[in-house]
Amino acid sequence: MIYRSFAATASLFVAVTSMVHCQGQPAARKPDPAWLKWDANTRTVTFQLIAGVPAASSPFNFNGFTDGNLTLVVPAGATVVMSFVNEDGVPHSAEVIPGTGPIPNMGGDAAIPRAYTINLLEGLPQGGKDVMRFTAAPNATYRIFCGVPGHGLSGMFIDMNVDPSAKEPSMVVKAK
Repeated sequence: MIYRSFAATASLFVAVTSMVHCQGQPAARKPDPAWLKWDANTRTVTFQLIAGVPAASSPFNFNGFTDGNLTLVVPAGATVVMSFVNEDGVPHSAEVIPGTGPIPNMGGDAAIPRAYTINLLEGLPQGGKDVMRFTAAPNATYRIFCGVPGHGLSGMFIDMNVDPSAKEPSMVVKAK
């Protein structure tokens, strides 16, 4: 009986110390290749944009990334089809905004025509979906940003680079 009690206490101690040690230090995230598709014949980039991925370092994330730590690189002039889905219990949206300057408090005018989801300020509910279709131009760095007030300021954005030298799209994780 004493042995079982000791073993249970030791197991609980290991579990709790592991949880405490890992708090605030999420496992290194890698982009899922399934998020990105390229049709070279039509020069179409298809990107799955997932808001509020569970088990990320923050609920204010896209595809598990925050604060611009993921960059979507797309060839200049390509057609971009960005399929948005909200997996979080809090409403979220998406908008392509300029990649320089301060992060705005809420959504406004998109930097690229048609590069925003419906219900930009209110957000879409959990399970909500929308599709953004736009041409990747002009060449510049942008942010894919949640337009719900306060979410972008909480780090809910990733970067997008429209690159004239890119032959196909890619996803790049910033080194920490």
